[in-house]
Amino acid sequence: MTKETKHMGTSQEHLIGGEVPLGKLDPLKLAMVPTFLGIFVYIGPGILWAALAQGSGELIWWPYLTAKYGAAFLGLLIPASLLQYWINLEIMRYSVLTGETPMTGFTRIGKWYAIIIVVGIFIENAWFGAYASAGGTALGSLTQFPPGWSPAGRALFWGYLTIGMYIIALTFGRVVYNVVEKFSMVIVVITVGGIVSALFQPKVYSAGSQFLPALVPHFSWPSNWDPSDLGILVTSIAYAGAGGFGQLFIGYWIRDKGVGMGKFMGRVTSPITGELEAIPATGLAFRDTLENKKNYKGWARYISAENGIGIFLNTLTTATMCWLAWALLMPEGKIPKGWEIAVVQSAFFEVAWGKIGRAIFLIVAAAFLCDAWLQLTDGFSRIWADFVYSNIKAGRKYHFRTWYYIFVAVFSVTTIFTMTLGQPGKLLMIRGICSFLAMSIFAPGLIYLNYYLIPKSFPQWVRPHPITRALMYICTACYVCMSLVYLYIVIGGPM
Repeated sequence: MTKETKHMGTSQEHLIGGEVPLGKLDPLKLAMVPTFLGIFVYIGPGILWAALAQGSGELIWWPYLTAKYGAAFLGLLIPASLLQYWINLEIMRYSVLTGETPMTGFTRIGKWYAIIIVVGIFIENAWFGAYASAGGTALGSLTQFPPGWSPAGRALFWGYLTIGMYIIALTFGRVVYNVVEKFSMVIVVITVGGIVSALFQPKVYSAGSQFLPALVPHFSWPSNWDPSDLGILVTSIAYAGAGGFGQLFIGYWIRDKGVGMGKFMGRVTSPITGELEAIPATGLAFRDTLENKKNYKGWARYISAENGIGIFLNTLTTATMCWLAWALLMPEGKIPKGWEIAVVQSAFFEVAWGKIGRAIFLIVAAAFLCDAWLQLTDGFSRIWADFVYSNIKAGRKYHFRTWYYIFVAVFSVTTIFTMTLGQPGKLLMIRGICSFLAMSIFAPGLIYLNYYLIPKSFPQWVRPHPITRALMYICTACYVCMSLVYLYIVIGGPM
């Protein structure tokens, strides 16, 4: 990180005196808005979000729906992807304005609300070890190691090995965010480059004339619909992006990147190789000055652009995976499932490069899925550490970093256990359903934070444009209505 973007979490020099009340927690301390140095200085969180989003919906469930039902649900892909733009924007806006994380913001609404969120997070993510075991299916198929083991045994072996490697990386990397960001950027470059190059194979690009019109927003119920796929359908809608409480991670990542008031908040560093940085429990506010307004507008443009990069990369990846499934899997009736959840898609590269292409794809798929485990472990450990820090004063006897690594251990042990409870596809679907419902729980909280609480304590010019607010209301209403319809169907509706 350059000298100009160095965090100041260990210093109080940025404070100018005074406090501003906000919600149920301690007041925000006043500081000047840091200077915005340009978009390219801060590029990263959006790409990291796209890498997380590519974990299961793009690689598994959208190709599954395409291979099985053709064009029926493809018209939902672009709308489902765009819905997440406005959710992300409000998460990022709150962190830029206050330097606080989303969980601290939810605690400002009320401890009861934060408890609902954090319990939902645990329920949703007891199952994310399935990402590691799904990646293990690819590595097991590639290596056929250990010899003589079943596909399930190999998947679990490689899943556990991958988890061990990532825990070492999280522990020894000097700044945790930098470790996650660099690894994820490599995965995104390799993945996007590989799948886009596969489009230039005659069997694939010749199918474009039928596939591309199917992406135009529409909805048609397939005649061969299998009611047991309802969970997969809602999972796909949730995972047309990071999905669920995983959406909140981008607020933590931009803070550790030093974006907006997050520049003053400190980062999670390695207990072995990193220097301890002060991480306060509550954040900052600023006064109505021309300089603050100028700097904030720069940050506002940045989050729109960074968010747009993430959404674009995710939509491109998902649509391309569906195109490959349309051209290569659907004609042969191949559907990702069971302990080969990430194996049949190897045909995406095999059509161009034969056995070498198949091997490359399996490596990419494993990185795709196991990378999601790394990001989820990092993100949910941050959220739980944040919850303890914001809500339990006795918990502040220990540094935020200490709590972070405690929860890394908790989630690692939990997921290692839940990986054995079923095939990765089933576990990913359970998590996907939880993620789908989660959007309707926290999106209203973002509206309350940014549209009702923030204007009481910040200059009026931080309020988003009325069109932006209207679109956020529409997105939230969509998630709430879809969740209610899903629950109605599951509990005793017509399907």
